This record gives sequence, structure tokens and C-alpha cells, in this order.
Amino acid sequence: MKKALYFEKMIEGDIQCTLCPYLCPIGPSKHGPCGVRTNRRGALYTLTYGRFSSSEMIPIERLPLYHFHPGTKFLLVGTQGCNMRCPFCKSWRVSQAGTRTYFIPPEQLVDLCLEQKASGVAFGINEPILNIEYILDVSPLLHNAGLSVVMGTNGFIQSAPLFDLLSRVDALVVDIKGLSDHFYESVCGGFRKEVLNNIVTMNIKTHLEISLIIIEGKNDKEQELEEFFHWVAEIQPHPPPLHLIQYKPAFQYKEPPTNPMRMFYIQEKARRILPYVYLSNMEEREANISYCPSCKTPLIVRTKEETIMENLENGQCKGCGEEIKDFIFPS
Repeated sequence: MKKALYFEKMIEGDIQCTLCPYLCPIGPSKHGPCGVRTNRRGALYTLTYGRFSSSEMIPIERLPLYHFHPGTKFLLVGTQGCNMRCPFCKSWRVSQAGTRTYFIPPEQLVDLCLEQKASGVAFGINEPILNIEYILDVSPLLHNAGLSVVMGTNGFIQSAPLFDLLSRVDALVVDIKGLSDHFYESVCGGFRKEVLNNIVTMNIKTHLEISLIIIEGKNDKEQELEEFFHWVAEIQPHPPPLHLIQYKPAFQYKEPPTNPMRMFYIQEKARRILPYVYLSNMEEREANISYCPSCKTPLIVRTKEETIMENLENGQCKGCGEEIKDFIFPS
């Protein structure tokens, strides 16, 4: 166990965790609802510091991050626990239930990346916010070794830890669960407004992309989608890329997958408002192409096997010579 960074002492040995907007009060020898933070003798401790449930090399596009170091591979690592309770979570075995873990000290994680020729570390699988102490410790070591730090997160975090995190992380993808306060609170156990406020902050401070799962008949009302796309379009200094995720049965949700035609319809609707919209877990060709904003030449074509960038040269479109400013390429 390692002492956590974000908590306040209360009366009679109770403490209040201040990592996420729940601000959970935790009694002596009790755990927070996330399952991985505990009160020991009037202080908050994390149970998952440096303890990982899995690690694997992945294309950065699988996180999904499409505009940050395209075509590179990252070491994806996950621990356990989550501060939300999505009944359709595809990683529920590590986010909602206990699983076996193994210890990787910060220095060893750097060595693993270098041995496997990774471009950096991607923290994900479960909710990486709960591993913030480790991320803050290991990020300077990774940066000193010329490696990047990225995260796939639900974005459900308080302002103080968020600013600490943004000082160490190079890119983020935030998974949005739904488009109404009711869906967030009653289905997923989170607060939508806090997540959206954090997205605005993240987009100013670092490279950001957004993903939105589409569950047909649950969170895909036409008016809510339209309002959300316009909201994303107004985020400053520029709207982040949007990844539409096709729902597939997982955990407690047994409904059939969202109809592919529904996904293409929503993508086309979003593309009329936003510059970059992808269907990131679908393999159809048109789902995952980045086009030149000027001449519409296909700049990056992503397939299951590879990322093809034949029409890009030195950060410029070969079709019209336009400088492509919406991507961060490896130096």
C-alpha cells in the first residue's frame, strides 16, 4: 500500500477522498466504492500503486487515439477498480471485480517500454485515475527516456488532481457514457457536467480526443446527439476528434449490438458539424479514414492490421500541400 495524495481528515478517524467528484467519506478500515482506496489509521491509502492486472503492446489507434503519434505502438497497462459502474463495461473483470495483479516498479516500467521498443505507456483497461500516484511518479522517468504518456479515462476527477495529471500526461481520450444527466447518474453512477467541464480544461492543456459509446435506444436520442455535436464544435481552442463506439453486449447489458447502419447515420450527422469523426471499433473502410480538411485526400487509412499514411509527407498533404496541424507526429 502507498499513502494516497488526495484526501482530507474528518472526525473520529473518518476521512474524505477528494480524488473524484463523489468526495466519498470513508470510515476506519473501510474502502471507497471504487474498491481500491482504503482508510488506514486516519489516512487514505491506495491498494493498486504499481500493481497491474495486464500489459500488452497495442497500436495507439486501439486506445483509441488517432491524432497522436499515428502508426506507433504503446505498452497498454491496467490495474483494477473504477469510480463509475457502467453495466455495459467491456473490462468489468478488472474494473468491477477483483483480479490478480503483479508489481511493476516505476523504473521497471520504463525498462519494459525500451525493451519492447514502445513509443510510450498507455494507461487504461480499468480507470487509470485511480492509479494517479503511480502515474505522477513514473511519468518523469518515461519522459526522460524519450517516451510518451497517454491515458484512456472516464474523465471523472476533481480539479486539483486533474491539473496535477495534466502536467504529466501527453494525450488523453475521454470516454463519454451518455448525453443526459439522468443516464450518467442512474445507469453509470457519474456526473455528466463534471466530465464535460473537465473536457474543456483538458483540451486547453494537452492533446485530447473524445469517444462516445452509442447504445441504440438508450443514449442515442436525435436531439441530444445534435446538441452534443454542437457543444464539441465549440470547444476551444479547436474541437477534439470524436470517436463513435458501437455498443456490443458486455457485462450486464445483453441487448444486441447497435445496428451498423445506425452508426454510419450518426457518423454522417456528426461530420456535418465536426471535422474529424470516426467509428473506431468498426472495420468498414470509411469508418476510420482521416481526410485532408482542404482537398479531402485520404491522409491516414486505418485497418485492423496497419495504419497507412501514403498521402502524408513531412506533415503535409501530398494532394494539395496543406500543412496538417490537427495531428501530433512523433519527432
